[in-house]
Parts: sequence; structure tokens; C-alpha cells
Amino acid sequence: MNINPLPMGLPLLTCLLAASVAAGGNVRVEVSEDGRERILIRAEEGGTGTAGRGSAVPYGLTPDWENDLRRQVGGLQAADMNGDELIDVVVGCYDSDSYPPYEHWYNYIYFNIGGELEADPSWISTDEVSTGDVQIAFINDDPYPDIFAANGGYVMSPSVIYFGAEGGPSMTPGWVSAEPSAAWNNYALPLDIDHDGDTDIVTANQGNSPYDPHRPMYVFYNNDGALENVPSWQSAEWSIQGFLSAADFDGDGWEDVAVSKWVNFESGVYRNAQGALELTPIWTTGDDDSDKGVAWADVDGNDWPDLALGHDPTQLFTNDNGTLSLGWSGEEAYYGHSDLRFCDVDGDGDQDLAEIHFSNGHVRIYLNNDGVLDSSPSWMYDCSSVGTAIAFGDISGNGRPDLIVGNSGDVSLMVFYAEDFECPADFDGDGDVDTADLLFLLGAWGTPEGDVDGDGDTDTADLLALLGAWGECP
Repeated sequence: MNINPLPMGLPLLTCLLAASVAAGGNVRVEVSEDGRERILIRAEEGGTGTAGRGSAVPYGLTPDWENDLRRQVGGLQAADMNGDELIDVVVGCYDSDSYPPYEHWYNYIYFNIGGELEADPSWISTDEVSTGDVQIAFINDDPYPDIFAANGGYVMSPSVIYFGAEGGPSMTPGWVSAEPSAAWNNYALPLDIDHDGDTDIVTANQGNSPYDPHRPMYVFYNNDGALENVPSWQSAEWSIQGFLSAADFDGDGWEDVAVSKWVNFESGVYRNAQGALELTPIWTTGDDDSDKGVAWADVDGNDWPDLALGHDPTQLFTNDNGTLSLGWSGEEAYYGHSDLRFCDVDGDGDQDLAEIHFSNGHVRIYLNNDGVLDSSPSWMYDCSSVGTAIAFGDISGNGRPDLIVGNSGDVSLMVFYAEDFECPADFDGDGDVDTADLLFLLGAWGTPEGDVDGDGDTDTADLLALLGAWGECP
């Protein structure tokens, strides 16, 4: 696969004509859910995976399940949507001027049937508008989870709620937003801002053209299970916002909201002042380059949430008693983040960082080792198309988080099951101890990375143990 970014300033038709000539007519153009990135793909190949140490990251190098729907996935969530105590996958799909055009962009639920997702989604929304994100929350205060679909697209369709019911949510929206002047919602954050027991909704937004590009952030307050249609709070700054995440970063007992912003605006944190977000951020990065993706987690174990940001490269701002400072950057050069999330993927009790990129289809996991993220990814998968969304959930029912990956392309949804690798010499997690594992061990000589016998370093004993396990792992 050959992926090239297309400049935003060129008309899409001109780019397509030029690309078709250069690639002999075999060309696709993928457009991100916010319409701000266009990627030229010259050929479609299968995805490829690699792992620094497969015994630590519980995912194989190829998907265990994938669909066959050509869709553009904007948002993913994993939750039990029909009350059977199995984790289902909710998929929001967006519309764009990608080429060749996509036929449909309904929203879907893949229900879990006995530990595996159904082959074809049996829940399909009745409306078909561009959805950039989906969130699961109890909004109307009944015992059934609801779906908030953050909508937009060039026509700036209003966001909607599919209210939950016994056996699954309604396929028809039961609530419709009414933002002032309309808005393109990029992301939604369910959060009880005022601590009244009801789930409010924060949205990250933009306009729909170079002539109308900016919108404020909005808050829809919930009163006794009724979410207002017109937001009663908006930020002072009109900008282009991408993603949202909440945590009590200053220790005052109220969850604050972090937001990533597009180029020319600084990503930052909006303080929750005892139930009301302040109109301007209390902290910003000081950098107005483009950011997409943001998430909080206590990475270093000091009981203060740290802030990960989809920058170029990925950044982590460590939190010391409410003061954020840049403490970590990934070593790989990236551009075009789509999503990032924290999850304890290896089950060691601390939060690892996962990310996906639109520009090159990369999925990366950085393991957290005793409070420090690895500088290089511990597990990698390169999608055959662009990457759009990730989520975690125990679909297989073995008590470990499976990795769910969303794409824009012929395969739009993939699942990697979390498995226990019982063979410590199988470094790449492919089920065999072979030459690739031997080369990894030799390259890690004298470090902990190739440790087979568990003594903390890589030495002759580990080499002998690997040779003794040569072939298929037991």
C-alpha cells in the first residue's frame, strides 16, 4: 500500500485526476470524519502487525474477527447494549467526499453472540447522517444505556440520541440537538458536570467550510433525565475542536475537561468550577500545531491524572499536584492522529496507551512499565487503509480487554482478541518459537527485553531456554 497525504487547499477533483494519471487509474481517496485530511491510497493490501514482545501485549499480529462492510467508521464504543451481559460494539459511520463514494453511512450495533460479534449488524439506525463519534451513557435515567451520536458533516446534521430499551436501543432517534447556527460535532463527552446525578453532554465542534470554520464548545445540561436541546453553555473561544476527556486534574473534587484542537489553536483544559465549566481554559499546551485525540490516566501512579495528547509526536503531560508539564514523547514521527485511549492491556495494573492514525493506518500500543511509557511502541498493526477509531472491551468473555479497530475502507471493523501468551520465548506472539524470536533475543542481549527465564536480563540461560522451546509453543 502506498499512502500519500493530499493538500487541503487543492480541490478534490483536481487531486483525483492527477492521482489517477500518476497511479494508472487505480486510486482511492479517503477523507477523515472532520473533512480536514485527504489521503491518497494507490493500492489495497492486507494489514501487517509486529510486536516487540508478544508475551506482554496480548494481541496477535492479524485480526481474529473482521467485517466485510465498506464503511467510514467515525466512532466506536464497546458496551452491553441489550442486557445479556455480553459486550457489543456500537459503530458510528460518517459521510464524506471520499472516492470512490461510499454507498451508506448508517450507524450500527454488532451484537455479541456467545463471545463473538455477529457477522452482520442486526441493529441499523433508521436515519443516515454523518456521525463522527458515538458515546454510551444513561441519559434519561432509565436502566437502559443510550447512544449519543455526535453528528455533523458538511450539511451539519444535528446530533441525536437513540434511547435504550429492553433488548436494545431504538433504531430511531428520540432526541435532536439544536445548536445556535448549527454545528459540526466532532466528539461528545458524557459527564455529570454539576454533580446532580444526571449525565450532561459536552461537544467538540467546528464549522463546515473555510468561510465558516469555527464553533465554540457546547454543554447540554441534563435536568432530571431530560437533556436540553439548546446548549446553555458555550466556550468563549470559537475554534476547531477534535476530542474531549474528563478528569479531576487539580484535585478539587470536580472533573475538568481536556480538549484537543486543530491547527492555530492551543489544546488545553477547561476547569470545572464547582459544577460549571469556565469559559476559557485554565491551562494550554502553548503550541498551536494540530492535535487530535486526548485522554487522561494516572500513568506514573502518583494519584494525579496525566494527560496524553495526539500531537506530532504523541505527548504525555505528567501531573504533579495539579501542575501539568511535558514528561514523555513517542519516538516515532507521526502526523494524522485519529484516536487514542488508555487501557491496561497487559493486566499488570497500570494504564497503557493505544493510538490510531488516519494518515498512515498505524495502530500503536505503548506499554506502561512501572509508571513509564515505552518510548517505542510495544505492539504495532498497520491497517491496509486509513485508521479512524479504537476501543477496548471484553468481547470474548475471558476477562481481558479485546482491541477493536475502526477503518475507512472495505474492511471497516476489526477485533484482536486478548489472549494469554503462555510461551515466554514467543516474542512476536505468532504461536511459534522460530528464527524471528531468536533474532529478537540476540538483539536484546544484556537487556530485560529478551528475558525468557524471568531473572530480569537476557543471557545464555535465556538462549538455551528459547532453543529448548523451538517450534510450536505448548
